[in-house]
Amino acid sequence: MTEDSTVTEAPRARRLIPLWVAGVGLLVGLLVFLVVLVIARSAFAGSGESKQTIDKEVVDQTGMLTATPDVEHPPQRDIRIGTCESDSQSGVRAAGTITNWTSQPSDYRVKVSFRNDEDGTEFGSTSLTIAEVAPHRTSNWSTSVPSRPDVVFTCRIVSIDRWESGQSPPS
Repeated sequence: MTEDSTVTEAPRARRLIPLWVAGVGLLVGLLVFLVVLVIARSAFAGSGESKQTIDKEVVDQTGMLTATPDVEHPPQRDIRIGTCESDSQSGVRAAGTITNWTSQPSDYRVKVSFRNDEDGTEFGSTSLTIAEVAPHRTSNWSTSVPSRPDVVFTCRIVSIDRWESGQSPPS
């Protein structure tokens, strides 16, 4: 009887091996699926957060607002103030450069604030449009206000927007 029971149990054990392999394969497949799902979810969820984070960082670093939705080439990084000085009359002039780092001709709308250094109050502001700046080229800009207090003053870019030439500006 011992020989018969050994003979009948061996084929049964061999039949269980494919079930084991299938079960382990199913478990491994399920784990791989869960890992891919977690990675995909974090990649897609992180993209919206990173855009908001980048936008906030650029505003914090430059002090300039924008309505332009470009995280790769934020327009705040395109502009520089070169001079902030009294003009030949009784006003104040700000001038600088703007470089279009995008791949298409772009227009810019810039708001410049003129402020009293002593208490930070604004004594003038102006808005200017710089049209058709060629891709990867730098253009000069200048703007002024007609009045100036008899104190030390500062010129500050408050906001800058960029849009493709021939299109409507962002709002």
